Amino acid sequence: MNESKLKQHESILLRILWMVLFVLVWQVAEVVLAVAVLVQLVYRLFNGAPSLSVMSFGDSLSQYLAQIGRFGTFHTDQKPWPFADWPTPRAPEGEAPHVVTVKPQPAPSAPQPAAATPPPAPVTPQPVPAATPPVSDTPQPGSETSPAVPDTSDAAADTSPSPPAPITPPSTPGEGPKL
Repeated sequence: MNESKLKQHESILLRILWMVLFVLVWQVAEVVLAVAVLVQLVYRLFNGAPSLSVMSFGDSLSQYLAQIGRFGTFHTDQKPWPFADWPTPRAPEGEAPHVVTVKPQPAPSAPQPAAATPPPAPVTPQPVPAATPPVSDTPQPGSETSPAVPDTSDAAADTSPSPPAPITPPSTPGEGPKL
């Protein structure tokens, strides 16, 4: 055998190995395409139109199967993917695909600085009414025997405001002001 016939014989053996490998890939791709067809059918039934992504995948997968067929029938010497680029899907020619509208999300705004709250108003002391001794029906030791009755005759006539009593801060927490 001369050298050119040996080279041709080796190349045909190598091509046969590639063809056997791509026949196995063809079998797997057929199953994947059948699943894509069923998914597209279910999608179409529920949404009223086919899915664009499944359409695109199915088109590129069918082009890939065509590349395998052209290589296996000696139509081309170029091996299919992964030795060539994956086929790009073509524009749909049939039914219009289902369009999913996405509501735009509002852009996240920059965090607003906390509004400066006005300082609390200064606490002004309120006049405390003068304490009146408790009225009791029982006589206290060292007091008169008659019950103490407050004198109200002068109270209606005196309308002038009395000056507030000085307030001293409490010496311990929880203790009220001292008069």
